[in-house]
Formats: sequence, C-alpha cells, structure tokens
Amino acid sequence: MKSRSIFQICAALVLLAAAWISSPPSTTRADIGWPPLSPGGSSLEAPQGVDTNVRMLAEEVNLTIESFERPVPAGGEQSPAYHMRALVEAVFTMRNLGTADEAFDVWFPLAASLRYPGMLPYTPENIVSDFKVWVDGQPTATEQVQAPDVSDPAQQSAWARFGMTFPAGKDVTVRVNYTLYPSGRRPFGGFEYILQTGAGWKDSIGKAVINVYLPDTVTAESVSLSGKSIEGLPIAPQPTGYSIENNVIHWELTDLEPGAKDNIYVDVLEPERYRALVRARAQAANSPDSADAQLELANAIQGAVMIVKSVGQHGGGVTLADQANVAYRRALELAPQRAEIYAEYARWLMRTGGWSSLMFKGVCPPELCDLVSRGLSLFPENADLIQINAEIQSLQTEAAPYATQAALDQTATADGAARQATQQALSATSTAAALQPSATSITPTGKPLFTPTVTPTPARGLTGFEPFIWLPLALVALVFMLISIRQRPNRS
Repeated sequence: MKSRSIFQICAALVLLAAAWISSPPSTTRADIGWPPLSPGGSSLEAPQGVDTNVRMLAEEVNLTIESFERPVPAGGEQSPAYHMRALVEAVFTMRNLGTADEAFDVWFPLAASLRYPGMLPYTPENIVSDFKVWVDGQPTATEQVQAPDVSDPAQQSAWARFGMTFPAGKDVTVRVNYTLYPSGRRPFGGFEYILQTGAGWKDSIGKAVINVYLPDTVTAESVSLSGKSIEGLPIAPQPTGYSIENNVIHWELTDLEPGAKDNIYVDVLEPERYRALVRARAQAANSPDSADAQLELANAIQGAVMIVKSVGQHGGGVTLADQANVAYRRALELAPQRAEIYAEYARWLMRTGGWSSLMFKGVCPPELCDLVSRGLSLFPENADLIQINAEIQSLQTEAAPYATQAALDQTATADGAARQATQQALSATSTAAALQPSATSITPTGKPLFTPTVTPTPARGLTGFEPFIWLPLALVALVFMLISIRQRPNRS
C-alpha cells in the first residue's frame, strides 16, 4: 500500500513537471486570428469543360465605395463590413467567333476569395448580396447553386448561374450589379475583384477597364499605397500598373489572359474615419493654441491607423501615428494641469507598442514610463493613472523571467561581439606594425602581445537547459532514487 502511494506521488510529480515544461509562458500571449472575411467580386465564368468560341471582347468594372452603416452583430465589432460597402456594376461584351449559335449556363461565384483561399466555404451564409443580371438590357433570372469553390475545388460554395444564347458572329452585352462588403480589420477594409475567373472564354480578354471610386480624394492615408498586413499579405493596390486621379484608382489591361497576378485588390480606410481626420487636422491648424483641438486630432488619428499589437502599415501607418504623439505632447504643453491628457496619452503609448514591449521583453518604453511617473507625481490620486501604472508593473512582473534571460543573452552577445572587434583591431594593428618599415631592431620577448579576456556566457543550467526544465526533472529523479533505496532488499 505504501509503495502504491509513493508511486501515485511520483506519477503526479511527473505530470506536474510535464505540464510545467510544456505550458506556454503566459496564456495572454496568444496570437491573433484571421480577419473577418467577405466575398469579392468576379468576372463571368464559362462552364467547366465546355469548348466555346465565345470571347470576352471587353470588361468594364466600376466599383464605388461608400460609407454605409448597418447593425453590428455580436462578434463583428472588428469587421469593417458594417461601416462601408462597394456598389459594383460590371459590363461584359461577349462575341461568338464561331459559325454556329451556342447556348449554355454562365456562372458567377457568390462566395469567392483568392486572397483568403478556402476560408469562405466555412461561412456558407456569407455571399455577395443583391446580385442582378441583364442580358442585352433585359432582366435575366438567376439560380443559386452549390458548386466547387473557386479557390478550393474540394469544397462547395455558392454560385449564381443563368442561361444565355450567343448567336454566331454577334455581340451580346451582359450587365451585372451587386453589393460587396470588405474583409479585414477596422478601420481598414479590403475589396477584392477576381479577373481570373474570366480565363475560360475563347482567347484572351480584349480589354479590361477597372475603376475604383472612393468618396474622397485618394491619399496615402485614405488608401494603403504600400506595405503588408500583419498576415504578410500586400495591401497596396493590386496589380501594379494602376493610375490615380482625384478619387479614382484606374486599371486598363489589354489582351489579357487573366491569372492570379491580375486580380484586383484595394485596402481602404473607412470613409467616415478619414473625414474625421481631415476635419480634426483643419481644426488643429486653425486653433494651434487649443489643447482640445490637439486632443481631437490625436483621437482622429487613433481612428485612422491599424493597431494590432503595434501600429500596422495600413494607410498612414507609423508616420501618421507619430503625429498623434506630437498632438498629445502639444496638448500637455498647453494644459499641463489636465490629468486626463496624461492618461489618454499613456493609453495610446500602451496600444502602439508599450504593451508589446512590456509583455514580450519586460521593458517599459522610456516615454511611457516617464509620462506615467510625471502624471502620478502631479495627480497621485488619479484612478486612470494608478490603473495604468499597476498594469505596467503587472506586465513587467509577468515578463521578468524572460526579460532577465533576454538581457543575459544580449549581454553575452554584446561581449562576444566586443571581443571579436578587439581581436580584429589588434590583429589589424599587428599586421600594420609588421608591414611598417623600421630602422630599430626589435628583439622578441617570447610573450604574447596581449592576453584575451574571456567573459563566460551566463549559465543556463544543467546540460544547457533552462532551470524551469531541469529543476522538476531533478526532483522527479530524486524521488525515484529514494524509492529505489527504500525498496532495495536487505543483504544481511
């Protein structure tokens, strides 16, 4: 019975050790998921397996982005799809180059995304809305069906299909209208238009014209013109070769054999956020000595940058975020007696890098800690500043083991680099001295020119493991050793 109890204790210790070793440093260090997704627009698609003589002579797409508010469901708070939309009108000129009439179903994907392949089929209710078709000016009925997904044929997704007849040698005009909602995270949203689905028609697409209309002038703050998302995807308008004039992004492609590289994508700041930024900037310029105007500008900038752990590259990115810092500093100069400015600025610094630095490095950015310290010295009873300070201290305490190890590793790396630099400098000096002609005879002393100083790398524990790994293992080994001694037969 006693042996069984000892065995149970050992088993529990083994499980605890395994849990300790395998558990992550903190449950709050979870990574982010994919952004909320919406389907993109698309070109018309010929039926699979049909050898057609119908060519798409021309395709003109006008995608008009506008502010549009609708109820936000639970879980949709980060989605831009409830704050803007795009009204799409696409006109296709089709010509049957053969000598015989052709009749078949034409297809349009209602849940397509090649930017986020294979993900939309998991939300089958998420489809293009208000899809309508006219053929030679006449309304045409459509049928919604399930068929292999554009990006992942192993899955099924929603399509619209409608019957058409293409008389030999004649042009037929097809017009489609529908509404798109953006994918991504607020305050930016991405709109996708897939030209690639037009590859199944005869020959190439003669000419494709795509116009994206924004409600305001295109700037580097209202549209992402460079950079990548946090997932590593490009956010500048795709493909390259576009032009910008006032509020329009324009592509004109000829003799196009569309592939993945030709699909259209734009990443746009919510129109109301951009307009708020423009208004606040004008107000701050008109009232340079108003602390409230500076705070309005800082708040408008907060609403116009993407922040996921730190400032992203969307729109104005870090450059725009730095302008918020300037506005907050100016507000403090104008109204140093207002505690809420210290608290607001500290919260902003936490969001734009302070939290990440504290969580993953255990390091408080100097401006953040200095700001909170100054604020508390002036307003020691301010609840917001007290809470921020407590949060900073909590994060530093939590990250202390990792910060200590990172500092030791950094010190060891710096020491190694310094020794290497010293060695190289001395070697260079010795080489230069050897090459320098001298009239004086030098008698070797038999001693080295210098003795290198070796700084030992901080110990990481037994066999190179961290203490949090080898300590529980050593404890388990000790318990087993005691059991072995206790159960060893008496030789007397």
